[in-house]
This record gives sequence, C-alpha cells and structure tokens, in this order.
Amino acid sequence: MNRYLLTVLLLTSLLYSCSSDTASETDSATANNTTAPPAETTQAPTYPSIPADTIRALFNECDYIDYVFYYTNFSVSQKEKRDIQTAITYIASETPQINPSCQAVGRVFYQVDGENRLEADLYFNPNQGCIYYLFFQDGKPAYANRIMPAGIDFYTKIFQSAQSAQ
Repeated sequence: MNRYLLTVLLLTSLLYSCSSDTASETDSATANNTTAPPAETTQAPTYPSIPADTIRALFNECDYIDYVFYYTNFSVSQKEKRDIQTAITYIASETPQINPSCQAVGRVFYQVDGENRLEADLYFNPNQGCIYYLFFQDGKPAYANRIMPAGIDFYTKIFQSAQSAQ
C-alpha cells in the first residue's frame, strides 16, 4: 500500500512540474511577445599558432619523431637529427582554417629522450583543403598550424610509397 501511494505521489508531482514548466514557458513567451532567436550555426573552432619558442626548443632538442597513421598499416619514424629538424620546418607559422568535415589521418609524436614532448593530429587531404597540424596540450587541442609546401611533398611521397607497396 505504501509503495502504491508513493508511486502515485511521485507521478502526480512529476506531471504537475512538467505542466507548470510548460505553462510558465508559454506565459513568458507570450508576455515577451518575442520569437526565439535563430539557431546558431556551428562554426569551426579556431586555434592560435604554436608559440615560436616551442618550435625553437623542439628544433634544438627533439631526437625522435614517430608518425602513426590511422587508416593504413604502416608508420614512419625519424631519428636522424637533420631529418627531424627538416620535418619541424614543415610547420608553418600561419594558422589554418579548420574544416570540421576533415578527419585526422594520423598522429605525430615529437620526442625528447624517449618522452613525448609534443603531439599533433595530422590532417592531410589536399583534395578537401585539409593540410594542417592540430597540436595538443594537456590532451586537448591547443594550437593549429598549416603545413609548408615541402611538408606537403613529404606526406604526399609517404602516402604514394605506401600505396605502391601494397
């Protein structure tokens, strides 16, 4: 009997609160005599360029780069200082326009003494205009930078080599 009474009371209070919320919303809309603002369109996020001192430190200290590609069965690593420094110069100072329909094709890990110093998602689909890095700080997107033309050539050759190897 107590359970039945409790259930009835809960349902009654729930119905009352729902109907009073609807009534108050209707009353306030009528009182203001306004229409709801149009829904905002979702805009692509914008990120600042990665700080120059971060790039400088990476250029001087990075001793290993690991490229892990999401939709392929290969990865690429660089451990020669000259190759690493060249790869770091692929990071342009300009920020890209983020295209929400673009998908990251891989992750780039910049390491110093075996520790990940910086990580970036690689967006590389020239047909869609997706040619940029999205850098992470504390596990969240923080910076975005375009890829220099030499970097575009580098990634194009990597993907072409992978396709011809298959």
